Amino acid sequence: MPRLWPAGATALIILAGVVPVAAQPVVRLDTPANSTAADKSGYTLFSPTPDGLLRTFSPDRPTKSNGPLTVDAGRFQYETDLVNYLHSNVGGVSTRTYVALDPTLKVGLTRRVDLELQFNGYTNTRVLDPGATMSRADGAGDLVVRSKVNLFGNDGGAAAMALIPYVKIPTAARTLGNNQVEVGLIVPISVTLPAGFALVVMPEIDLLKNNNDGGKHVNVTGIVDLGYSINKRLTVFGELYSAVGADAHKPPVYTADAAVAYLLTDSIQLDAGANFGLNRNAPNLQIYTGISQRF
Repeated sequence: MPRLWPAGATALIILAGVVPVAAQPVVRLDTPANSTAADKSGYTLFSPTPDGLLRTFSPDRPTKSNGPLTVDAGRFQYETDLVNYLHSNVGGVSTRTYVALDPTLKVGLTRRVDLELQFNGYTNTRVLDPGATMSRADGAGDLVVRSKVNLFGNDGGAAAMALIPYVKIPTAARTLGNNQVEVGLIVPISVTLPAGFALVVMPEIDLLKNNNDGGKHVNVTGIVDLGYSINKRLTVFGELYSAVGADAHKPPVYTADAAVAYLLTDSIQLDAGANFGLNRNAPNLQIYTGISQRF
């Protein structure tokens, strides 16, 4: 899930001012014809959707945007970074963060609703200040609990939309997190375009802890993501990201992102990507690779 930056590191929270969100979809709305025609309303967590009625595999990776399609009822899915590296340099403070195995676990509850647990995995952060003082922190990050509720387009059509409310539970050590509960709402909207293109627009609003006191502020995120399917298994992405908050101590962050996803099978996806900072408050570079699988 985080395609912004790895969850937890205090220096990164100060820079970004946002809660890491799940990361980011290959939006494939060309679902099988039998999936569209069948009535799947009777399938639940305890009455799984049959293999022949599964919608096209569409994980929330690899970019920062999230897709509007849910996991089929009674089915399970994981999405994780294998390796994630981030480097930033703001005000002379250099930060390098490494994250490994930060899985998002998903289960389909009904035809339109799934439950998602985002575990921000092992994180190692090194911060070097202008005085050449090195500080380090490592351990697991916070837990994010989400639910994706599809409003339309889950089983076919040229457009789809969902609501994703989330709550961040402060499970990280103080050196990696801010020890605060934070909440937000994500609204992914996808549209299938001609010639193999797909567009995702994703506004998000968060209520986050202030940097310098115990108060809270509103943060607004906007993402525009354009994907192009080279063939049925290979998709490339270009994306623009912005995050602007009401806390004067958390300046805006802007990035340009690129990624590629490959369907190894109909239920396994491999991906890789890179995010590039567009202003001095954004991380200079983030590179990652990951895997997603459905059961």
